[in-house]
Amino acid sequence: MSEQVLVINDLPGVAKVAGMSNLPILEAAQFEVALLPTLLLSTHTLGYPGIVKHYLNESFDAILAHWKDLDIQFKGALTGYFADSRQITTVIDYLDSLERDMPVIIDPIMADFGKLYAGFSEDFPEKFRKLVKYADIIVPNLTEACLITDYPYSEDLGPEDYPKIAQKLCDLGAKNVVLTSVYQNKDKREEETGYYIYTENSKPVYHMHGKEDVWFKGVGDISVSFITAYYLLGYSVKEAVIKSSDYIEKSLRHSTTVERDQNLGIYFELVIPEFANEIDEIRKSL
Repeated sequence: MSEQVLVINDLPGVAKVAGMSNLPILEAAQFEVALLPTLLLSTHTLGYPGIVKHYLNESFDAILAHWKDLDIQFKGALTGYFADSRQITTVIDYLDSLERDMPVIIDPIMADFGKLYAGFSEDFPEKFRKLVKYADIIVPNLTEACLITDYPYSEDLGPEDYPKIAQKLCDLGAKNVVLTSVYQNKDKREEETGYYIYTENSKPVYHMHGKEDVWFKGVGDISVSFITAYYLLGYSVKEAVIKSSDYIEKSLRHSTTVERDQNLGIYFELVIPEFANEIDEIRKSL
């Protein structure tokens, strides 16, 4: 049976980030994707000059309203970058109006290194605070998690802070929390990074991997796409994160061996056939 997934994210014409990552990965998992763009761009905003942007404005609301009028049923939803905080309110109203629960995976893209990204209004954390209650999984970095929960941010946040931050997100309504770019062992902080996976009333777990010498844009977008695919296929959050991480590591290795502009992001196309074959076997067993 055909299954549609709602993806709400920005859409750059060039580079493997945001919707340009979500689409191929979820489609390789045999989901049909309904993409609601929050912003159209010629490229992503990191590394390219002269970027062309087109804001959806009222069209964003109208598109979502049209789909609701058509009674399109989604298997789940993935939210990423919002161009303005009003769009978050629109999505909250839409989720409130649904007659059944729908799994929602939230990547609250808005901040890093202790502050909001340039161009984000100060009410973004408050809006995400209201959206969190719909989250089956929320996948924030530490800055985003701290802003949403009002937890004091510092560069020294560590394992003693992660459960407190994650519990605050659960208190806001999130069922599962995946904190990104964390460390487990202070002595290995420069060597490895990873995920802190927290579900209320369950033992939290880490999933760590080595740090790469080269930084690529869009790693988080690709990671949350794989996580969404596995989760909607019935995998636990921990299993989804581990499987996602494996494909990220393979993609990073491919990316460092190919001569190409690093601004394009991770070269993940080479792992798609393997992923698609795995999905085929998974679906046969369902």
